[in-house]
Amino acid sequence: MHVSRRLIRDREGAAAIEFGLMAMPFFTLIFAILEVAFMFFIDSSLDAALQMTARQVRTGKANTENWSLETFKSKVCGNMSLAFDCEKKLLVKTTAMADFSSVSYVSAVKAGKMSVEESFSAGESGDYMLIQAFLPFDSVLAFAGVDAHTLDDGSYALAASALFRNEPFE
Repeated sequence: MHVSRRLIRDREGAAAIEFGLMAMPFFTLIFAILEVAFMFFIDSSLDAALQMTARQVRTGKANTENWSLETFKSKVCGNMSLAFDCEKKLLVKTTAMADFSSVSYVSAVKAGKMSVEESFSAGESGDYMLIQAFLPFDSVLAFAGVDAHTLDDGSYALAASALFRNEPFE
């Protein structure tokens, strides 16, 4: 009886056991917070880079320099901070419209895959333009079995768009 009371009162190693039980959920939560913060940073960086590059399209610089799709991607990725494989992964779709009422946004995700028919056109003076950019973002938490992605390969689809009317140029 004396030995069993002593074992019940013994608290040595309790903190180690409690930490062992709580460590995995704690670190998963910390990594999830960091991943979401990093994802928002990359998404806002993509949006800012697209807006800066779209400004060059709007003012006619892209038209006078005859930018190609690759040139446009290079400019967007050059304006981003922390662009990992941006030029390889970035998908761009440009649409010229008659007016703002005919805007039609494209979804980049079809059946769990990034599927966008890429195109780029700088448009002419006074054209209404919609430029959409899509970038897959690889999930860090996929190793932990966290299943909150938008694509089948475990990544998220980040998107940015710019809608504007080209200024008079030439």
